[in-house]
Amino acid sequence: MKAPSPMCLRALRSLAFPPTLRQQQRCYAAVPDRPPNPPRAFKSPSPPPEPQWPSTSPPIPTSPSSPPTSESHPPPGQSASLTDPPSRPPPPSPFRPPPSGPNSRNLSTNDPSLAPPPLTRPIGFPTPPLPTENMGLDSRTLRERRDDFHDYDRHLAKRAAMTKQIAKPYFRDWSNMRFHQGKVFVAPTRLFRREVALWFPNFFGRTLVKKKGLERRVGLRDGFGGYGRGTTEVLRGRVSVVSLVGNAWAQRQVETFVGGSVNPELHGLLGEHKGLVQRVEINWETNWLKWWILKLFAVPNLRRSWTVEEQGRYFLVKRGVNDIMKEALGVLNDKGGYVYLVDGECRIRWAGSAEAEDGERRSLVEGVKRLVKEAKMPRDVEPPEVRKEKLEAAVLEVVDGEEIKREVVAGAGG
Repeated sequence: MKAPSPMCLRALRSLAFPPTLRQQQRCYAAVPDRPPNPPRAFKSPSPPPEPQWPSTSPPIPTSPSSPPTSESHPPPGQSASLTDPPSRPPPPSPFRPPPSGPNSRNLSTNDPSLAPPPLTRPIGFPTPPLPTENMGLDSRTLRERRDDFHDYDRHLAKRAAMTKQIAKPYFRDWSNMRFHQGKVFVAPTRLFRREVALWFPNFFGRTLVKKKGLERRVGLRDGFGGYGRGTTEVLRGRVSVVSLVGNAWAQRQVETFVGGSVNPELHGLLGEHKGLVQRVEINWETNWLKWWILKLFAVPNLRRSWTVEEQGRYFLVKRGVNDIMKEALGVLNDKGGYVYLVDGECRIRWAGSAEAEDGERRSLVEGVKRLVKEAKMPRDVEPPEVRKEKLEAAVLEVVDGEEIKREVVAGAGG
């Protein structure tokens, strides 16, 4: 059989595929090349809105005879008029983040950019502590643990916390000790007022007192067999000089504040007002191996260097110290030592870090004297120093309000 000629094939193709149908069909080779897509521009996320802090200065009164304008009554959803004082920006953080990254190796030891800032705002927790807080134990039931195990958002939060912990170099705190001896902040020259001071959190641990001299608390699951104690029980009702250490280096730094050879006046106050003024030591260690070494070898030596009464105010803490507590107390470097002056209500009235300076030791002694006067004075009577500080704060607030008014009027006139 002879093959069909090309003309015959074109005829058969025209019968099988009419011209109208062939126009509708398009093969990929007939599709023209499209121009390449432009690079996608990723929009940077907008920063979160800043919180609006209420202004304490009164608004500028407007004249009643002036006619109302469109600026005096803004539409809903917009900001107030120019006559209203601007809102205050959020208060800056009292702490400076520790240096990190490869560039920190090139910084000098006494770099002025890394100088510790003065502590100008109260630190601590906004709620009063409880004696059984921060035990570090998991009190969830089996049902709650099962629900948390199936909670995907909880797993993401845990993963983020683990990533943050892994990203922190192990020797970063030791490396940062060369910058101003690891000092995080400079102690304030005066006490924080009781009305604005924040609370010292509860640290739960084991004291140096032997089990024979302690009463075992039955029914309390504390991880120490019923012999655990909280710092809040010791701090209430007394003026306390609290030391927070985690190693021998930090202990030597704390001794520059409260040591008998460098600050004999403080020890004189401790002996003169015995029962009202006290020292409290908190030694925290979260590493379980170091904890057992501390318990086996260091505890016997510590008991010999402290009296029986002082042993009840020396706490060994191994659980319950989280990042929130450390950030609230200004513990940005775990290897340094910290000293806090706490009143009878567990409020932090003064704080110091790393090695003490002459002015810091002096302010600590003056703060203890001031708290002793407050403790001996009736609660309804304010000391003269408190009234003076309140008057100075009110004058400063009025002056700041007048400056804001002048800036607003100058901006409206321009």
